[in-house]
Amino acid sequence: MVFSRKLFRALLVSVFCLLLMEVAFAEGDEASISLDSPSSSQSYKPGDNVQISGKAQNTNQVAILVRNAGGGIAYAAQPPVENGAFSTEFQLNDDAVEGQYTIKIGAEGLAVPVDFTFKVSKSDTPSSGGGGGGGAATPQAVASTTGTATVAPAAGGTISLGNEATVVVPAGALTGASKVEVKVQKITSPPAVPAGFRLAGSVYEFSVGGESSYSFAKDVTIRLSFDPNLIGAGETPAIGYYDETLGQWVNLGGTVSGNTVTVQVNHFTKFAVLAAVREAETGPAGTTAATLKDLTGHWALSNINKLVALGAIDGYPDGSFKPDNTITRAEFATVLVKAFQLENKGGKVFADTAAHWAKDYIAAAAANGVVNGYEDNTFGPDDLITREQMAVMVVKAAKLAPATGQSQFADSGSISGWAGEAIATATGNGIMKGYPDNTVRPLGSATRAEAVTVIVNALNK
Repeated sequence: MVFSRKLFRALLVSVFCLLLMEVAFAEGDEASISLDSPSSSQSYKPGDNVQISGKAQNTNQVAILVRNAGGGIAYAAQPPVENGAFSTEFQLNDDAVEGQYTIKIGAEGLAVPVDFTFKVSKSDTPSSGGGGGGGAATPQAVASTTGTATVAPAAGGTISLGNEATVVVPAGALTGASKVEVKVQKITSPPAVPAGFRLAGSVYEFSVGGESSYSFAKDVTIRLSFDPNLIGAGETPAIGYYDETLGQWVNLGGTVSGNTVTVQVNHFTKFAVLAAVREAETGPAGTTAATLKDLTGHWALSNINKLVALGAIDGYPDGSFKPDNTITRAEFATVLVKAFQLENKGGKVFADTAAHWAKDYIAAAAANGVVNGYEDNTFGPDDLITREQMAVMVVKAAKLAPATGQSQFADSGSISGWAGEAIATATGNGIMKGYPDNTVRPLGSATRAEAVTVIVNALNK
């Protein structure tokens, strides 16, 4: 059975638009949204990264929809609000439409979604006023791949050292009003990595105006690449920074996508991708268990411990598990392959998984008929997995006989045709359950705790 990526995206956009409609009538304290980046005067070129960041009050999540100059969907996301701020980032296509782009941001408690704009142009020439000695031209965000650039605080920019290390500096993050040099360079003699960790790539020093120790007025985004071959089974890459005062590395975590990790920081120093070398604790009957600090009292504690003991999933380098975080298609496929001990029999490598850290696990899942990917020969490894996709994969992995009849949930009409049988089978066998309001939320994103529980239930069948 083949997932239709176009259908999935269309459904995602529909759900997104419904969210924007719903928040317009939400009750409670009125939310407020302000945007720090990009500004309406900023101009990007096709292929540039666009960081959307701002402040939000009285809401825990925002919904962002970006439309291009032709009205098409350029990007959609629902980033969380943490400490009153939100941020997300996307890359413009190389053939991105030129013109003015619109950013529509909605949130629960916001009376009306708010609109912001930025520009996309293939020209490097900034716009200027007519003749007659007008004011100074508006500073433009810079984009450099050489590792150094002179940046105007009012505009910000994106500075990268090839594909190895990138920093996205939003407008207003640099202090003062004068342009300064922002630089990224590789360190040849880095500080020693602490016991229990290994470097998964190079160490980079970021500086502003020649100073490697610099504090920003607002968060900037750092993205570092790593070598997947240096990440062992059950290990998760994370960005760390070197605290010069304490003389030690400090873990920051980060979001893994392909062979990069992204994190937000408010200061500059030395940064690197580190991998915690997992040292499992041997328990009764030769099982293993890891001490995870954020699971006390969690409803999925027992199931999480079971998969951790099997070596099918692990926590993060900071000792947390983040049970309520979402999980990607690559991550779910990896846990599924490990839990069911599926062999890689020369499975398919999709167009977008050849260089992905989970390539072998996804290939193993494909070889065993657990996944097929989308119609355009892609897998979407970093897409968040939906509950209906999860049902299809786990039913195939467990080789369950198809259930007869249809699911009787209040939102059964929202289940995709290709997932109806799998959801009926999964719920009929007690592998998946609906919610107290008699919904199954087929297009909802599954959490790490839900994914673990579904797999444990399937292993017991």
